[in-house]
Amino acid sequence: MDKILFIFSLVLMSINSLAQEFDWEAKLDKVTKDAYYKINISPGIVSASENNNADIRLYDASNNEIPYIVEKEQMVNRKEFFVEYKIIKNESLRKWPYYSRIVVHNPDKDEISNFQLVIRNADVTKSLKLSGSDDGKHWYVIKDKYRFRSIYSDESVSVIKILNFPKSNYEYFEILIDDWRNNPINIQNAGYFDMTLEEGKYARISGHEIMQTELKKEKQSLLEINFPSAQLVNKIQLKIDGPEFYHREAEILVKDSTVYKKKDTEYFFTPIHSFIISSNSLNNVYFNDFRIKEFFIRINNYDNQPIKITSVNIWQLKHYLVASLKKDESYFIRTGNSDLVQPEYDLKYFKGEIPKKLNQVSAKKIVNISEKKEIGQKGLQVNKIVIWLVIGGIAILLIYFTTKMMKDMGNSPKI
Repeated sequence: MDKILFIFSLVLMSINSLAQEFDWEAKLDKVTKDAYYKINISPGIVSASENNNADIRLYDASNNEIPYIVEKEQMVNRKEFFVEYKIIKNESLRKWPYYSRIVVHNPDKDEISNFQLVIRNADVTKSLKLSGSDDGKHWYVIKDKYRFRSIYSDESVSVIKILNFPKSNYEYFEILIDDWRNNPINIQNAGYFDMTLEEGKYARISGHEIMQTELKKEKQSLLEINFPSAQLVNKIQLKIDGPEFYHREAEILVKDSTVYKKKDTEYFFTPIHSFIISSNSLNNVYFNDFRIKEFFIRINNYDNQPIKITSVNIWQLKHYLVASLKKDESYFIRTGNSDLVQPEYDLKYFKGEIPKKLNQVSAKKIVNISEKKEIGQKGLQVNKIVIWLVIGGIAILLIYFTTKMMKDMGNSPKI
């Protein structure tokens, strides 16, 4: 009985080992110190992965699974930054009428409607008056009796307070803060938050083939792009050899098919995106995760001479794994197992505690390890159907011996 249970356990372990096999592997470059790192995931790894990258795993040399957080560049990144105005005067009058005076310089006379004041924490209530001047001598009121309350933050030693006022373009702004009830507050900076839009970072995809065909009857050009394997595409840029001025309608097509009852297959093109090819643009086309192995671009020339597409540059938004790596340890990224689902790591709950700025590490070229396993394990691997047959046989034996044991217990003499 114990032997049967032992064999049963071995079979289950064999199935589990089969389920954890991967087809692809990439070794990481070694790191120089123990820390969290941002691991660059190449387009080759993304292409080899299954189920929207759910099967990507990170292992150390002892085959221990390393937790990670997935990060991906966005097409457009919004970044806020503080633009500081120069404070040319910051003084306190410690006698009647007791006030603090801050003069802010707006040299370009920008039209502004608020200040954001960086103030050291103070649990007080203050009132202020805002005036404007074009020469720094003659002042005109903009806002009076503006009140600050509870000027502090529990998360930082300073707080940002927004002072809204009617839109003005004075060169100088004067802030008078009433201090007759208590000591002055410490205003460190005055300025505003601006925002910039930055294009996300891309990794270039290579290895595709291009073929252009002229459809004279339809007055169209058809461009065919093929990859050796399916790729995740986020950006396409067309390089064009054409006249000085051109403006052509174009669309991206994918090849589809329908199988009829007679088992005849009909192929057709499905348009997925329309755009304009123009001499006045960079001719970039953007996608939200377009996974494809083959696609086509159809260009309408109408009565114009065809334009020649000299090259098609293709990019993928960069992917990263954020993980804790140790100095001189070897690490491997493995992927290519459609049975796996997205891993659940505790690390995702502590993302805010990981430093924002991380050193980056890259993986070496991805290699196919499924072929090596087939050679090394030839004659030893067991077909899954055979394994399940063995499990079924063991289950029958377990039922038989259990039933026999129960009968023997029932037939044993009572004391």
